[in-house]
This record gives sequence, C-alpha cells and structure tokens, in this order.
Amino acid sequence: MATEQQLTERSNSEMDQVREEARYYRPAVDVSETTEELILRYDMPGVHRGNVDIVVEKNTLGVTGKADAEESGTPTYRETRVGDYRREFTLPEDVDTEHVEAKMDAGVLTIKISKRAQAKPRRIKISGTS
Repeated sequence: MATEQQLTERSNSEMDQVREEARYYRPAVDVSETTEELILRYDMPGVHRGNVDIVVEKNTLGVTGKADAEESGTPTYRETRVGDYRREFTLPEDVDTEHVEAKMDAGVLTIKISKRAQAKPRRIKISGTS
C-alpha cells in the first residue's frame, strides 16, 4: 500500500511539472565561446527587458521572460509564437558567475559570462640562451 501511494505522489508531482513547463515556451538559444567569455543569445520576441528575470544559482543559469499581450486585432493565421519563456542551463566550472552581463535588444537577450582567470589561456615565456 505504501509503495502504491508513493508512486501516485511521484506521478502527480511529475504531472505538475509537465503542466508547469507547458505554460512556457523554450526560447531558441545560440551559445558561443571565446577565450574570455561564454555568450548566450536568447530569441524572445515580444519580451521587453523589464520583463526578463535572470538568476544564477550555484552552477545553473535560469532565464524567464514574460511577453506583453498583443495590442490589436484577433489573429486569423499565426506562424510565430509569442508568450512567456523559460530556459535553464548548467554552467561549466570555468565561468565566473560573479561577472555576468546582460543586454536586451529587439527581442534578443544576450548574456555574457566571463571565464575565470585560471581558465583563460596565457602565453608562457621561454627562457634560455638560444
């Protein structure tokens, strides 16, 4: 009996999680890396910078964005999706979560996370006579 109840509780919990995720779109994200930083570009049409929440907790980057309601008319045909967005990424160990920069421009959120000094490449001088 206890096993059946535990399975039901787990099942209900998993269903709640699926319902919660269904309320959000997963924005398309381009991730690039330089020797200095990690760069993430989120495509979130209809979202203004005041409606974006960026949270770094431990080694996880979480981004949510709330889209403004459309202003005029009733759509008769739609290929674009506008709504609320959410996406999380596990960050690599070599980034410095104390140095994060974010910018929103025309529905594209760009987040730059600096790499730790130890992770950045450095040139080594060679000593010797020749």
